[in-house]
Amino acid sequence: MLELNEQTLHALGLPPMQARVYLAALELGQATLQAIARKSGVNRSTIYTFVEEMKERGYLLETKGGKRKIYSAVHPEQLLSFEKTRMAKLEAMMPELLAINNASAEKPRVTYHEGMQGIKDVYSDMIRSRQDIIAYEDLEHLKAGLPKEIFKWFPKARANAGVSIRTISRKSLTAQSFSIKNDALLREVKFVDAEDFKTDINVYGHKIALMDLRGDPPFCVLIENKHLADTLRSIWSLLWERLG
Repeated sequence: MLELNEQTLHALGLPPMQARVYLAALELGQATLQAIARKSGVNRSTIYTFVEEMKERGYLLETKGGKRKIYSAVHPEQLLSFEKTRMAKLEAMMPELLAINNASAEKPRVTYHEGMQGIKDVYSDMIRSRQDIIAYEDLEHLKAGLPKEIFKWFPKARANAGVSIRTISRKSLTAQSFSIKNDALLREVKFVDAEDFKTDINVYGHKIALMDLRGDPPFCVLIENKHLADTLRSIWSLLWERLG
């Protein structure tokens, strides 16, 4: 039987057990569910839970062989034909889908990320976005509030992904010490003498990440809106220029 790796599953568009059943039926030609279960290694009672779905999606055909139900796999070329038809329909719908997307893009999307895993998820999103970051940060409290592994992981992972950061940082011994690594970490920093920053703010692409590491639990509010991001970016740029 064909090896069921991630590429195979993606190509077939089926979860693992259904993919095994399809490939077993394809190899057997025509067979009962009992025979397909033996060939695929999937319990027959389990196959009963999704066989109707596979028929509706066009992967299996059912015929009668006397009193028994006989199943066969749809020819692979037919699957390809189904996919081409689906893609053609999707292409025809694209103007309407884009119009809906453009309309929704004007509405802010707000998500709440709780706990250190939530904070790490937002940092991961910054890396995936491949958008350069501007920020207000308080490194003394970042270092104290983040687990050591996250504090060390994010700057290196960000730099490895080619994502630079320019940050207005509250002046502190921790921030000044950390700035020694700026070149290696694709960082540019300007310091301000200020009281504690209660919230760390990161702006990237159309997103604004507002992080409160002192909350119980710590959390991040992530806002996605071009106008808000552009406004904060403009205000940040004015202060950046004034800091010389």
